[in-house]
Amino acid sequence: MCETVHFLGLSLLVGTIGMFDLRLLGMAKRVPIVALHRLVPWGILGYALNVVTGSLFLMTEPREYIYNPAFHFKMLFMALAGFNVLAFYLTTFRTVKVLGSGDDAPRVAKVMASVSLVVWIGVIVCGRFLTFYRPDLCGSQRAGFLSTCIP
Repeated sequence: MCETVHFLGLSLLVGTIGMFDLRLLGMAKRVPIVALHRLVPWGILGYALNVVTGSLFLMTEPREYIYNPAFHFKMLFMALAGFNVLAFYLTTFRTVKVLGSGDDAPRVAKVMASVSLVVWIGVIVCGRFLTFYRPDLCGSQRAGFLSTCIP
């Protein structure tokens, strides 16, 4: 059940944020940016669903995540996504929200949209790697860069 909710949250998040980012990059120019921005709350709902279900995954099998480099990179990409969205809203959104249909976004908005797409794809890829890599739980006395092995 949690995996299904996690997938639905991911679909909401990446679907809405992805559409917004692609519009900033120049696709579907007939759609006003402000119209797509109205979908962002759905992306925030998806993010909240993923935080809750992801936390449940972590609580049920902490050793499978804490020592897993894919988890470390997933958290790194999520932090980068957070910094990127914060920078976007603090610096660029005011100039972007007034653009009408057919208008091109400024270069800095396109760079931030590109970064957003890349880091969210990184989150997805690392999330998939979580299930394929099972750490040996410090049998070789080696752990990831965010954790150390405690015998």
